[in-house]
Amino acid sequence: MKRLSRDVAAGLLFVAIGVAALVAGSDYRSGTLLNMGPGYFPRIVSALMIVLGALVTLAGLRQRTESTSRPWPWRALVLILGGLVLFGLALERVGLIVAVVALIATSAFAERERGILEAISLSAVLAALAWLVFVKALGLPMSVWPEGMAN
Repeated sequence: MKRLSRDVAAGLLFVAIGVAALVAGSDYRSGTLLNMGPGYFPRIVSALMIVLGALVTLAGLRQRTESTSRPWPWRALVLILGGLVLFGLALERVGLIVAVVALIATSAFAERERGILEAISLSAVLAALAWLVFVKALGLPMSVWPEGMAN
């Protein structure tokens, strides 16, 4: 039995996520280009994911050579997905800054060669950027620090 190449597997995953997002957002009103509803942008992004997934899948199927049979990078997969889950659970409880630092610190070590100084500096820069974009520029009402600390 021939194994799917990574491109085919990734493309099919993109298509599945795009279809799932379309189904999940099907109850939202889309509106028009000039009067966008809450479902307009998610539908556009979902459609783009489906198209991108289809293109990646087709490119993977057209490859003449068999892809190298390397093992899946389980460490990276677990750490990156774990960082996202940690961020989602921590955001409301400990605030944006701590949640972003936890996400980046966890995900940064998906690559074995990543150093601690690099992870700390990346966490600090991205936490500051998230604060600037979401709190200052967009004015989203979210907790920046854990309760008891100044916002």
